Amino acid sequence: MEILLAVLGPMMGGLISVVVFVNKKNGEFMTTEFNRIHDSISTISEKVDDLRLNVAENYVTNDQLTNHITSEESWHVRFGEELAQTRDECTATRVIVDRMWMDYQNRGKL
Repeated sequence: MEILLAVLGPMMGGLISVVVFVNKKNGEFMTTEFNRIHDSISTISEKVDDLRLNVAENYVTNDQLTNHITSEESWHVRFGEELAQTRDECTATRVIVDRMWMDYQNRGKL
């Protein structure tokens, strides 16, 4: 019995020491990782604040955007009208050229 206690006593003490050591290391690791996560979240928060300020400084108001969109729409309408006018002029010119070609080909044959 005494031999059994002499062998098992140090083994149990060693086992308890290992468990305490592992728990301590896990606790330190978790503390380090939580601090890293906290620092990352703080950095992200600062970047979001900077972005919010940057957007407020560098972008237009809703009225300016609406005016820009309205002017773009009117430009597209005007461009479409000019393109339709050019197409009509091209069609009219083609008809004239076709008639001239037909007259040239049929010189006196009618």
